[in-house]
Amino acid sequence: MNNKGFFWVISGASVEAGWAYGLKYANTPFEWMITALLACCSFWAFMMSFKYLSASIAYAMFIGFGTIFIVGAEIITNYFNNQSISFLRILFILLIIIGVLGLKRSET
Repeated sequence: MNNKGFFWVISGASVEAGWAYGLKYANTPFEWMITALLACCSFWAFMMSFKYLSASIAYAMFIGFGTIFIVGAEIITNYFNNQSISFLRILFILLIIIGVLGLKRSET
């Protein structure tokens, strides 16, 4: 698998976590503007990955890593706010990670 494509997918997914988190917590016009900018950057990076990866692989990895980053941010937030963290939620996130890494290794 092309490392440049992998870079663009990881970059886009991490920025996606930022704007998804912004949708939940943005209150001021400036915060909404940053959230919109992050959304545009996320989709731009996702589209850049198409130069190096097939659309199906790029999409699966983008969604997988985006989910991992968003749920990871929620787990960290829950931990610092002394809220419970579900074992099953962590288990299923680990399964997503295994699946995405399997896609990376299986690409010929």
